[in-house]
Amino acid sequence: MTILVAVKKNGKVYLGSDRITTFGNEYVTDLVRGSKIIKLKHAYLATSGYSLLDNIIEHLYRNNHKMMENTFSDRSHVFSFFLELYNELKKSFTLVEPGKDTFASMYNVFLVVTPTSIYGVSTNLSVSEYPRFAARGAGSDYSVGCLYGLYDVLDDGLELTRVALEAACHFNVYCKEPLDILEVKAADFGKSFKDTHKVPQSHLTTFTSLTGLQGKVVLSGAKSTNSAKNGTVEKQSASGVSSSVKTAKKSAAKSTVARAAAAKSAPRAKKPKTTGGGKAKKGRR
Repeated sequence: MTILVAVKKNGKVYLGSDRITTFGNEYVTDLVRGSKIIKLKHAYLATSGYSLLDNIIEHLYRNNHKMMENTFSDRSHVFSFFLELYNELKKSFTLVEPGKDTFASMYNVFLVVTPTSIYGVSTNLSVSEYPRFAARGAGSDYSVGCLYGLYDVLDDGLELTRVALEAACHFNVYCKEPLDILEVKAADFGKSFKDTHKVPQSHLTTFTSLTGLQGKVVLSGAKSTNSAKNGTVEKQSASGVSSSVKTAKKSAAKSTVARAAAAKSAPRAKKPKTTGGGKAKKGRR
């Protein structure tokens, strides 16, 4: 199983995945060229499902299949690519299980990213474009929830992608680090990497352990902002609170002065007259 995450933030697009590959009851995370991010001529692609799709795309890539020239410039071009892939699977790579045609609905799901766009492809080949972020595969519910909560809090798209991948790895047994993240740059397209359809390690940022949001603090309050980059937090002056305190102190001081002035100006009570015995006369009602 696999977790795939794509994020668009501040004009940059990122694509990330874990490295787990399962074989029945077993799993591995250290396969040679184990990154799940595939480099096409005009887009990056990652898939969750049968690992056989990786072999098939590699075969088509090495044989310069015409579909590899797809520009992925809009949703219709993305659909055309997967329609061709589906036809190729039916023609040359069909797998048949008892009573079931495995690729009748492709089975795998995909994320396709360009320097400007994020596309998700479902098992029935339907293509959706996402404005901010998307996730596919095992644990994708956790990743999407994480992205929803943090997208407007963290400015770094790579960090958003990392934390979303980590959320899936933490809660879903079919996702596991290391995590590979790639910034999608226009300069990478129009050319191919030598002898491989996989992205070289030099182009990836890889995280070998889960660290969450350690060193990052989000400050709450109308006048507070978060400056949590590099593990530091910018201190904000609580101007609203301090002005209220000052106002309260001034009001208290004025009240004290007013009471003192009123006490001085108030007429003093006359002492009661006394008779010979020095006792005050009793008043009457």
